[in-house]
Amino acid sequence: MTVFRNTAVLILFALASFPLGALAEDVEGWRPSTSEAIVLPKFCWRQFLGDKFKGPPYEIPRELCGVGTNHYCPALVLLNRANKSSYDSGHRRGFLEGAKKKTLYTLKAIEKFPRCPLHREAESTYQIIERRLRELW
Repeated sequence: MTVFRNTAVLILFALASFPLGALAEDVEGWRPSTSEAIVLPKFCWRQFLGDKFKGPPYEIPRELCGVGTNHYCPALVLLNRANKSSYDSGHRRGFLEGAKKKTLYTLKAIEKFPRCPLHREAESTYQIIERRLRELW
């Protein structure tokens, strides 16, 4: 009986100390909720909010940027999550590492597209991520 009670107390303690919001985020991965998506630049809206947002303001121009830019908006989702104070430093670091990987992928993909309007923004995003990672260490 004591072993069972001790195990139950341990499980309850573990559940109580685990942030439930983080559990929901981990299940959904980088896919944003609607409230997360609407704070992103408009060029991310079609990717996350659907085909009702069509045309130039709602998508990244593939003819100018290529196909690797579909990683940039998920990077912004992760960066925004990392900026939330409701997450502990381990979760924020994980979100930042994911954002860094996706931003680097985008920067590599647009190297061959000098007219892509994302160059300056993606480079700035990368610098922000690097600075935030240094702050967490």
